[in-house]
Amino acid sequence: MEKEIKKKDLFVIGFALFAMFFGAGNLIFPPFLGLISSGKWIVGFVGFTLADAGLGLLSIVALSKYDGSLNILASRVNKIFAVIISTAIILCIGPFLATPRTAATTYEMAIMPIFGESINRYLFSILFFVLVTVLSIKPSKVVDIVGKILTPALLICILILIVNGIINPIGEVSKTTMIDNVLERGIKDGYQTMDGIAGCMFSLVVINAVKQMNYSSKKTEIKATVFSGIIATLCLAVVYGGLVYIGAQTSSLGIYDLKVDNTELFVDITNRLMGGVGVYILAIITALACLTTAIGLISATGNFFEELTGKENSYPVFAIIASLVSALISILGVSKIISISAPILETLYPCAMTIVIIGLFSEKIKDNIVFQIPAAISFIFGLLYVLYGKKMIQNLGEFLKNMPFSQFGLGWLVPTLIGLVVAALIGKIRNKN
Repeated sequence: MEKEIKKKDLFVIGFALFAMFFGAGNLIFPPFLGLISSGKWIVGFVGFTLADAGLGLLSIVALSKYDGSLNILASRVNKIFAVIISTAIILCIGPFLATPRTAATTYEMAIMPIFGESINRYLFSILFFVLVTVLSIKPSKVVDIVGKILTPALLICILILIVNGIINPIGEVSKTTMIDNVLERGIKDGYQTMDGIAGCMFSLVVINAVKQMNYSSKKTEIKATVFSGIIATLCLAVVYGGLVYIGAQTSSLGIYDLKVDNTELFVDITNRLMGGVGVYILAIITALACLTTAIGLISATGNFFEELTGKENSYPVFAIIASLVSALISILGVSKIISISAPILETLYPCAMTIVIIGLFSEKIKDNIVFQIPAAISFIFGLLYVLYGKKMIQNLGEFLKNMPFSQFGLGWLVPTLIGLVVAALIGKIRNKN
C-alpha cells in the first residue's frame, strides 16, 4: 500500500527550501526594485518572481526525476562534461562565492550596526562557520533544523516588517516610475540572482530529505519534492511581493534616486518602519537569511561530493572541508574570489538552465543530441556575453546586443532554441534510420 504524503513533512521541506533560496541578495533587491518601479511595482514583482523563484522551481522539478543530481541529468550531454559543469557550479556557488559572502554580509548588516567594530571580523567569520558546520554536519537533520526552527523565525521577522509597512505606510506610492521598462528590469534582476542554478544544488538536499520519509515508489518521491518546491516558491512570492511594495512606498519621499545603495535603502526602510527596534529586526532577519542559506549551501556541497566520489558516510568530511574553505575565503576577502568565480558562473548558467529545461521532457527524448547541441550553443553564447562584459571581444558587441531578449540577460535563448529545433530534427531522422 502506497504511503500517504504528509502535509506537515511537505511544509517542513518547503520552508527549508525557501530559507536556502532566501539569502541577503533576495532581501535587498526587491525593495530597490519597488522604489524604481513605483506605481508599476506589481509588474516588477511579477517579472522578478518568475525569473527568480520560477527558474528555481523548474530546477527542482526537472532534477527530481534524477535523484536531485545535475550530474546525472547532464551526463546525457557527456559524462565528463557533466562532472566538470556540476563541480564548477557547486564550487562557485558554494565555498568559492556565495557561502563566504553569507558571513561577510551578516557581519556588515547584522553585527556592525549594533556593535560597531568591537567584534573582530575574522573571529566572527570563524564562529559563524563553526555554527554552520554544527548545524549542517548531519545531513538527515539539515531540513528539520532549517524547516522547523530557523525558517519560521525568519518568516515571522520578515512578515512583522511587511505587515507594519502595510498598516503604517512609509509614504504614498508614486505614479511615476524611475525607469522605462519595469518588466524588463524585474526579469533581469530576478535572472541575475541565479536562483535557478541554486535550485540545481539544493534539489539534492531536498530529494535526500524526501527519501528519508520512506515512500514506496519513485513517483511519490517526485510528487513530494515538487509539492515542497511549490510551497517554497509561494513563500518566496509572498515575501517578494511585500518587500517590493514597501520599497515602492519610498518612491514619493523624493530622497532616493537610481544611485542609492540597495543595502542602505533597506536599512533606512527598516528604521522608518520599526524605529529604534528596526536595527535589531534587521540584524535578526539578515543573520537568519544568511545562516539558512549557508547551511543549505554547505549541505548541498557535502551531498554533491559524497555522491560524486561514491563514498558513503563521507558527507561530514566534505561538509567540514567546505566550511573551512568558506571561512578562509571570507577572511581573505570575498571581492577577489567574486572576480574569478562570478564570470565562471555566468558562463555556465545558460548551459545549466538549458539542460534543466530540456530535462523536464527527458523521458520523451530518445537521442542525446537533443541535449548536446543546445547545451553547446548556450555554453558558447554564455561565454561570449561574459567576454563581451569584460570588454575582450568588442567587435561582436553590436551582434550580441542586438540578439533577441539580450536586454533581459537572455541573449543566448534564441540561438539555443534554434539549436534545439535542429537537434530534434536530426534526432528524428536518426531514429527513423
